Amino acid sequence: MEWLTALALVAIVTGITITVVVLLAVRTLRRSLDDGTLRQAHQIKRLVETVTLLNQQQQNAQVKIQSLIEANRRLGEEVTALYERIGESEGGVRRTITPRLLN
Repeated sequence: MEWLTALALVAIVTGITITVVVLLAVRTLRRSLDDGTLRQAHQIKRLVETVTLLNQQQQNAQVKIQSLIEANRRLGEEVTALYERIGESEGGVRRTITPRLLN
């Protein structure tokens, strides 16, 4: 019966060892997953900030484009008016000049 007791003790010690190893492995995996999740959260936060900044820059660029379009239109009108004044001062010869808009 001594060998049966020894075998039982070895089985118990082996079970405890395996349990401890498995628990340590699970703890390590959980910590690794938590670290990965934290890194992803930081990356997502940076991406959101970058997208917000890019959207703001795009809106600013659109406002500038609209103001440039308006300035181009006014300049075209002024050039047309100047050509009409020049044509009138040269004896009534009128040239019709269509303003060119820059694309």
